[in-house]
Amino acid sequence: MNQISRRELLRLSSLSLASGLVLAACGKQSGVIDDGAIARLGDTPSTTALPEAEVTDAVLLRTAASLEYNAIDTYEAALDLGVFTGSLAAAKDVAKRFRDDHQAHADAVNGLIRAMGGKAHQCANVRINDLYIAPALKIITEDANPNVGLDVIALAHALENLAAQTYQGVVESITDPKLRADAIRIGQQEARHAALLAQVLNPGLAAVGPTFDATTGKANIAAIPLAFGSLGNIQLVVGAPKADGTRTTLLLETPSLNSLVYDGVSC
Repeated sequence: MNQISRRELLRLSSLSLASGLVLAACGKQSGVIDDGAIARLGDTPSTTALPEAEVTDAVLLRTAASLEYNAIDTYEAALDLGVFTGSLAAAKDVAKRFRDDHQAHADAVNGLIRAMGGKAHQCANVRINDLYIAPALKIITEDANPNVGLDVIALAHALENLAAQTYQGVVESITDPKLRADAIRIGQQEARHAALLAQVLNPGLAAVGPTFDATTGKANIAAIPLAFGSLGNIQLVVGAPKADGTRTTLLLETPSLNSLVYDGVSC
């Protein structure tokens, strides 16, 4: 077999490429169907511009309302599990009361939205549910988990803190002073819910303030876990113990720009 020099190989490659481009052009002119599946040299794929998404007072309040429905749905799910029995029997009435409180909060926030000419939002925040609540409930309800009831309360506690922190963040961003006052009043009630649930999970005077587990070094649940105004991650530890004794840790964060309920978002 004759040896092909490097220069000859490059020349042949160039000819092949040129021939391919000519054939492609001829095929297109001859009416060959192009399904657009493969981009060509010189072709620019079409794009669709994203709609303008302005963060207004109404958007912030719609987002807060969506978290109220996240809490309502979570308490409903907890009650449907039937885990509030025995030593946790009293938690059943607490769950019902807090569910009703969140419905009242949602109604109040939507009333504020309507008063400013905005569109009320009467369903849960899909992104918050998909990121945090649904995965947490899946872990909590696994057959191997011996602490389903307590873990459900821990999830509710985390959501109450999430709601309280969201209202704190909303207060900083809302432009109307009256709306800021209304929002913080609701946020205070969420914080009270969280404090009560913390005492269910970790009762006693010593559990009011922040403490840490001596073995894991992680923060224990406390009625007043952080200084007021903190918007840090909310830690949730749930699920069946692993081989090393640890359990799954989830981190919840307040809604960001991609989880706000903009005017174009509907239920």
